[in-house]
Amino acid sequence: MSRVFGTAVASRAQKPKYPTSGSLILEAKSRLSHSMIWGWMRAFYDQQGVGAWSNGIVPNFVTTNSCIAKMYASVIFGFLNDVLSPPGQAEMRIDPSEPIYIMELGAGHGKFTFLLMKQLIKLVDFFPPEVWSRKKASKNGGGDRSESKDRLSGLEGLPFKFIMTDFTESNITFWKKHSSLKPYIKMGLIDFAKFDAENDMEIHLILANKTLNRTSMRNPLVLVANYIFDTLRHEAFRIQEGKLQEALLTVTSDRDVEPDLNDPGLIKRFRPKWSYRNVQSRDYFTGRQADLNQILERMAGQKSLSNSSILIPVGGLNCVRNLIELTKGRLLLLSGDKAYNHEMEMRGLRDPHIAIHGSFSMMVNYDAMRHYFESKGGLGMYTPYQDGFKVAAFVLGAKHRSLRETRMRFSESLRSFGPDNFSTLQRSIKDRVPDPSLKLVLSLIRLSGHDSDVFYKFKNCLIDKVGHPYASEKIQHDIRRDIAEIYDSYYPLSKSKDVAFEIGRLFMSMKDYRSAMQYFIDSLRDCGKHHVTFYNLGLCHNYVGDFSSALEAFNKSLDIKPDYHEAREWRNRMLHKLNQRQGSNVLSGKQRS
Repeated sequence: MSRVFGTAVASRAQKPKYPTSGSLILEAKSRLSHSMIWGWMRAFYDQQGVGAWSNGIVPNFVTTNSCIAKMYASVIFGFLNDVLSPPGQAEMRIDPSEPIYIMELGAGHGKFTFLLMKQLIKLVDFFPPEVWSRKKASKNGGGDRSESKDRLSGLEGLPFKFIMTDFTESNITFWKKHSSLKPYIKMGLIDFAKFDAENDMEIHLILANKTLNRTSMRNPLVLVANYIFDTLRHEAFRIQEGKLQEALLTVTSDRDVEPDLNDPGLIKRFRPKWSYRNVQSRDYFTGRQADLNQILERMAGQKSLSNSSILIPVGGLNCVRNLIELTKGRLLLLSGDKAYNHEMEMRGLRDPHIAIHGSFSMMVNYDAMRHYFESKGGLGMYTPYQDGFKVAAFVLGAKHRSLRETRMRFSESLRSFGPDNFSTLQRSIKDRVPDPSLKLVLSLIRLSGHDSDVFYKFKNCLIDKVGHPYASEKIQHDIRRDIAEIYDSYYPLSKSKDVAFEIGRLFMSMKDYRSAMQYFIDSLRDCGKHHVTFYNLGLCHNYVGDFSSALEAFNKSLDIKPDYHEAREWRNRMLHKLNQRQGSNVLSGKQRS
C-alpha cells in the first residue's frame, strides 16, 4: 500500500563529503530514524502517486486481493459484534449515534479499502438485530450483475464508515474520481483524509468537512496498516554479550557527485554502511517516545537475546501512540507486513537490512509492538509461522474475555491459512501447472474470494475451456455466478489489465454475445478505446443479427488501426449483408403501418 510518514526531506544545503576512498559520503553516522533516507521515501511516493502500483514498481498483490480482504472483514465483523453487543458497548463506551470508523493508513491506489468494504457489506445481514438490520430486504440471489446493486440497497444506518488516508494529494484526487468508489461516496459510507501517520493527532474528513479529535471521536477506531510500518522510520540496535548498542547509518553513493540530495532516485543507488556504539536502554528514548524504553530494557535484559539484532518501528509506534490518544485508548489494529513475530527471529548479530523495491523497506518488529500494547493493558495476536508475510492484530480498550468473537475469527481466518499461504498457492499453480483443469481454476477463484487479479492470471484457461465439451450447462451456470462476483470486486487500476475485456471474451466462448457486449462497452469506458475491443464488439453484434451496429464497430476498429486486416474483412461482410437485406426489403414491399 502507500506510505505515510512525517520525516522532512533532506535540505539542499547539506554538503556531501568526498573521502579519499572514492565512495561519496552523503551522510555520516546518523541515528537511523534521523537519516536522510526517509525523505527520499516520501519524495518517491509523492512523485509516483498511484503509478507506484499501477506501473508495477511496488509489489502489492499479497495485500490487495479479495482473499485477504475477506479474512480482514471477518475479524472486523467479529470485533464489531463484540463491541456493539451490550457488554462490549459498556466496556468500550460506545456512542450508538456515531459510527465506528474503519481507517486504512496509506491507502495508495485505494483498492484494498474497496475490497474490504465489499467483503464487510456481504456480512452485515448477519449482525444481531439489536446491532443493525437492513431497512429493505435484498433480493440477493440472482447471480447476475444486478446482485451487487441489491447488496447496496437498504444500507442506511450502518454502524461503521470507512476512511481512506494518505499523505499524497494526488492519490486522494484519484480516489475522488474513481468509478468504483462513487456509489459508496454517494451513500456516505466512505470518506478521505490527508494524514501524516507519524505526526498527525487529528483526522480531517474531506467529504464530511469534519475533524475527528479527542472530543469528536466518540467510538473505537479500526485501523488497517498493510505494508506501512515497514517503510516508516525505524531505530536499529544490537545486543552483544548483553550490552545494548545503537546502529548508526552512513549513507554513501558510488557516484562521484550527487547534486540533488532530495532526489528519490538515490534509493536505487545509495549504499548503507553501519557502525555501533554502546547506549543505555533506560533513557535512550526521550519526550513522548520515552514509553519505548521499557521495550528496549525488556529485550536487553533477556538472556535469550544476549547476542541479537533488533529493530524498533518507532514511526509505526508514533502513529499508534497518537491514535491511542485520539480514541482514548480504544483501538483495533490489523497489520500485514514483512515482520518478526517471535524473539528467536532476532537472534544473531547482523547489520540491519534495507530492501530496495522501487522504494525501500525494513522488517517490522511485531514482537515489540505486542509488548507495547500489553504494557497498556491490550493484547496482541499474530499468524504463527516465521517464514513469509505476517499478519498481526492488536487490541486496546477491552478485556480478553470481551473479545471472544474477535479472537475466534482471527484464529479461524488467519492462523491456519493466511494471506501468504494463499499468495503462494495461486502463484505455484500458475507457475507449476501448465494446463490446469477448469475445476481447479474455478476452485482457486472461489477460494480467492472471486479476486479479479486471480481471474486475470487464469483467464486463458477459462476462455479455452468454458465451452462444450469441457463445461456442462450446470458448470456454465455456476461460472456466470462466479463472473458476477469477480466483476463486483474489479477495481480498474491499470489499462494493461483489462478485466472487463477478458470477461467479454469468456462470454463469447459461451456464445452469450449479449452479455459479452456489456463487458466490452465497460472495457471501452474504463480502459480506453482499443481496435480489438471494437472488433470483438462488432462480432457480437453480428452474431445477434445487428449488422448496422456491427458495421459501426468494425469502422471504429479501423479508425484506430487502418491496417487491421480482420476488421476490414468483417466490414466488407457487413456491407454485403446490409446490401442483401436492403434488396430483400425492396422485393418484399413496404410494410403496412
